[in-house]
Amino acid sequence: MDASLRNNLDSYETYLVEHNRSMGCLVTIRHPFVLFTNDEIAVPWYNYAGVVPWSEMPGRECIEEVMAHYRARGYSPHFTFTIETAPEGLAEVLQSAGCALESHKYVMFQYEPVDPPVPADVRLGKTGPEDMPAAGRILGVSFESGESAWQDPTVRIRLVARMRAARMHQLGVWVDGQLAAAAHLHTGVGVGHITGVATAPGFRGRGLAGLLTAYAARFAREEGATLVALEVATPDAERVYTRIGFRRAVERVEYSNSS
Repeated sequence: MDASLRNNLDSYETYLVEHNRSMGCLVTIRHPFVLFTNDEIAVPWYNYAGVVPWSEMPGRECIEEVMAHYRARGYSPHFTFTIETAPEGLAEVLQSAGCALESHKYVMFQYEPVDPPVPADVRLGKTGPEDMPAAGRILGVSFESGESAWQDPTVRIRLVARMRAARMHQLGVWVDGQLAAAAHLHTGVGVGHITGVATAPGFRGRGLAGLLTAYAARFAREEGATLVALEVATPDAERVYTRIGFRRAVERVEYSNSS
């Protein structure tokens, strides 16, 4: 691994910790794990064990203690980590402890920013309070399995309140005045992190996700980010972001134990 990529990964891992803090997570270090717990926003993506980069392999007892930590709080244990920065063989050790692979995504960094032309009927910008219902519907439909918290009004209100407190931006694309796509951007410790890019079903296939992501990346750099990152789960999404200067860097995986 070259020094530039390692530096970017260190920045990204540091950012993830600080972002979770800003979203109200309690952060506990139990080497080699970083435990995130959030009783206000009770969803797996804010209640999981990460891994301290470049750390030593944990023993079975340590893994069982971490799982007990989450079960005692009413959560199923989840371990989410970057394969390239975690101890070699961690996935196999987690499997031996009864965990199963739940998801994997690729982290992409933008190395060569590209700004596609914006059609005349399209507007890019920050969403306002009046856009929240439409944005919630777009996110709920697009992430009905992985991020269904957006379909729960109570959790959605808590998420929005925390996002505002953390100075996260929700950005949108309007086509002829109608909100057609939305995304979230958070910038901290020199990293711009783009998440939740979603397009309403009736507007898909028009390149709006790429337009919005390119706009979000530019917005992040204007806020002082020197590294812009996002995570993708499908080849189709990866192709969209490759066209605007992102390249695959590493893989992040999630293991869970529901027993």
